[in-house]
Amino acid sequence: MSEPPQGEEAGGGRGRGTVFRGPRGDGKAWTRAEGGNGRSPSRSGPVALRVRADAGQLEMLRAIAETIMLTADFTIDVVIDVRVALDQVATTLIAAAVPSAALECEFHFDEERVRIRVTSVIGAGGGLIEHSFGWHFVEALTDSIIVDSANFDTVRRGYPVTVEFTRKRGEDQPAEPSSKR
Repeated sequence: MSEPPQGEEAGGGRGRGTVFRGPRGDGKAWTRAEGGNGRSPSRSGPVALRVRADAGQLEMLRAIAETIMLTADFTIDVVIDVRVALDQVATTLIAAAVPSAALECEFHFDEERVRIRVTSVIGAGGGLIEHSFGWHFVEALTDSIIVDSANFDTVRRGYPVTVEFTRKRGEDQPAEPSSKR
């Protein structure tokens, strides 16, 4: 059997191992991580997905978020907090989305925390959710939250918006709301 092609260095060259991606003999993709600091591959890494900005996609988004978080070994309390926060953010973006918009969701997790970034294109600019009850609820469940709104995009026919929040791993209580950005 021939040696697989060289892959990319995982973790930006920090000794976590080389990750090879490519077809196996059976046509399926495979990944191999080795060496480094002893971290389990499920305890750190990025995962991304893209769905239509449609309320019918929320159930699947919730299930995927929960699966990612449990597979990455987060406590059930953190999993529930992140799932509820993500649901609120996604619901708000979907309600404001322009027709045919997508909802992009990225999970970045490591030994300390999970960072979730949700992006879509909405029809009205400014003040997406910062003053709603749901926003305060998300603040209470997360350690930090940032909303980035861009100017009107003529190609996408709306305002690109990104909501990013973090939650520390295994802590029962998130940081106090006063420490938020």
